[in-house]
Amino acid sequence: MWQLNQGTKMNCWKCFRDLDLKKINYREQCPSCGIDLHVCLNCRFYSPGKPNDCVVPGTEWIKERERMNLCDEFAPKDRSLPSAPLDEAKKKARKLLGFEDDTT
Repeated sequence: MWQLNQGTKMNCWKCFRDLDLKKINYREQCPSCGIDLHVCLNCRFYSPGKPNDCVVPGTEWIKERERMNLCDEFAPKDRSLPSAPLDEAKKKARKLLGFEDDTT
């Protein structure tokens, strides 16, 4: 079971909903969409292109990255870290597609 540090924010990797969880066990699921949360796609060590697509050396190969796994190295992505470049890109894309006006 993974204990979240105070101040750590986590989102579901599929529906992007904010999760108000204190602990994540192997079988934890998103209360909004029901998808597994203890998955590679929700792990801070997931890095496509690295050996076994993980920055932690020596991890076992996991075939289905979006399915629950028993990896002991799992650590949830911390969404509380600043993501200004990504946020700015999202704003520009929304504006380009006509979802936002010029004042935001």
